[in-house]
Amino acid sequence: MQPNPRHTDRLTAFRVARSRLTTSLLVVALLAGCVAAPVAPGPTQPTSTPYTAPLPPVSSTPTRPQTDEAMPVLLGTVLSVTDGDTIKVQLSSGPIRVRFHSIDAPEHDQPWGREARSALVSRLDGRQVELEVWTQDRYERLVATVYLGAENINAWMVQEGHAWAYRDYLKDPQYCQSEADARARHIGLWSLPSISTYAPWEWRAHQRDASKGFTDYSRETAANCIAAMHGRRTESAGTTPPMPPPVPSAPTTGCRIKGNISQSGRIYHVPGSPSYDQTKIDESKGERWFCTEEEARAAGWRAPR
Repeated sequence: MQPNPRHTDRLTAFRVARSRLTTSLLVVALLAGCVAAPVAPGPTQPTSTPYTAPLPPVSSTPTRPQTDEAMPVLLGTVLSVTDGDTIKVQLSSGPIRVRFHSIDAPEHDQPWGREARSALVSRLDGRQVELEVWTQDRYERLVATVYLGAENINAWMVQEGHAWAYRDYLKDPQYCQSEADARARHIGLWSLPSISTYAPWEWRAHQRDASKGFTDYSRETAANCIAAMHGRRTESAGTTPPMPPPVPSAPTTGCRIKGNISQSGRIYHVPGSPSYDQTKIDESKGERWFCTEEEARAAGWRAPR
């Protein structure tokens, strides 16, 4: 018996339709599985604030200046210490004299001059240092901030009372605060009587012109020092009119040998010697009278050469 062609066509159509329906249902099921179910709204979460690191504390020590242009930095070894603010350094190009920027130490022939030099010798002699160069002065010295490792030695000298903040050349007002702190602690040169704490720049002026007096800095404040950086010093800011220059003293006993301090060192002069009459003794500078030459030599003085 031959199959009915019309019956066969209907059966084929039915199978095709069933296959398409099955495929459609499968696609719908797959799509339904990929769609996330809606989430019920919950409580609002607080917005987190980005963490901001705290600012570093303000340093009490003058630091390397932050400038747009990098300052030249030289590496060298300290050959010798001239005084409390001048050293000789061996660079790769040769030796050079270096004047410390921002500070002024007592001269070698004024009170605390020798102590200031000794303090610098103890820190720097023979050590390797970095020189942050500011300029070159008229004496062909490099003017620099001297670093021993990370430590600013210019600042250290002021902090320990071995030097003054040099008002005319200051860039960092922290030197003024360091000087005020040392004065308040009565350390270094600030341990001396106020009559002996002469500003080195006034000391040099007095050496050039004996009529120049001295300012009483015993009540100097950091604010007044900072004002002096910009030429705004006033009498009401904590200073007094200039003190009179030191008056040469006369011996209070029968001891007549003069113990003088000069650029040549500590030299004693006996009566009748060539320089005796013109030599004046100023005890506020550390000069003194001796009764015998043995006493003078024992105290560190020598005879003229």
